[in-house]
Amino acid sequence: MTEKKTESKATMKAAVFRHAYEPLTIEDVPLKPLKSTGVRISIETCSVCHTDLQFIDRGLATAKTPPLILGHEIAGVVQETGKNVTSFSARDRVIVPATISCGKCLACKSWNETQCDNLKILGNHIDGGYAETISVDQSQLVHLPDEFPFELGSLISNIFVGAFHLVYDRVNIRQGETVVIFGCGGFGLSLLQMAKLKQAQVYMVDIFDWKLNIARDYGADGVLNSNKCKVCEEGVCEMIRGKADVVIETIGTPRTMVQAMNVLHKGGRLVLSGYSDNTIPFLVGRIIMDEVSLIGSVGAPKREIPDVIKLLKDRKIRWREMVSGHYPLSRINEAFNALRMGHSIRTMVHPNQQES
Repeated sequence: MTEKKTESKATMKAAVFRHAYEPLTIEDVPLKPLKSTGVRISIETCSVCHTDLQFIDRGLATAKTPPLILGHEIAGVVQETGKNVTSFSARDRVIVPATISCGKCLACKSWNETQCDNLKILGNHIDGGYAETISVDQSQLVHLPDEFPFELGSLISNIFVGAFHLVYDRVNIRQGETVVIFGCGGFGLSLLQMAKLKQAQVYMVDIFDWKLNIARDYGADGVLNSNKCKVCEEGVCEMIRGKADVVIETIGTPRTMVQAMNVLHKGGRLVLSGYSDNTIPFLVGRIIMDEVSLIGSVGAPKREIPDVIKLLKDRKIRWREMVSGHYPLSRINEAFNALRMGHSIRTMVHPNQQES
């Protein structure tokens, strides 16, 4: 009788999200077969984003039912390629954009891939980057310049390109406009720098002085700690000497959305970019009577990564102060604790780094 051989399946370490209000668990996860045009990437860095914390701490529903690997700000090295891959080779350094578009629908063909009918966000619709590897189609990858560290690649993958998209595409901020940004996290600081490139007057609102100090160093025309004034809206209007042309809300809470609306003048643009499932807390009548433009912005279009890379090469964007810590995958829940406590802007998780 011939003995039947059992083939052992290759696995990788990953931090798995199973239930809200519980820490991620480090598990051995089976590797998925590589498609003919697929590229398997050894993840060097995946930065911790506040959206991930929304899933864990607030119970915000992910598009894919857990178990799910979170994380969407990824940079790494090509480990393996499918037989029909022509654009990448082993050991290439790459950026993985946070949003994946199909490239086939009308939106994609019209250069509006963030409005793709089949848009997928890593760590939300499909498994993300809190793992040793990730496999994506070669069409989704961008080469990371040799002189850029992987940490910078992670920032480019989402917050820098997302900020470029919001400022240049969704809002088209104009020279001399007054812009108020609620939230001094990685995305807020990226928006600040992009808006300053458009020669706007930019003001930042947050509750942590140390983040506001970075914003001031990055060129903010004024900063406000909303915990240190009696009424936030009054403090903002006093700071900017009036009301704002554009207000960008990056936090996603009802309170900050109302505050953002209240500092906007008639005919202004209110931009919501803090990922949330909250109902809009202000009256539709107010939007109608004040002729306010309500704009949403999501995603990091791959086609604009070269523009961001050029800005970085020309030293028009700063980033090092935004990286607040480094953790191996085994300590990922500590990285989330740092974010909860307001001790980090962008913390880097290194999935293939061994704990020292």
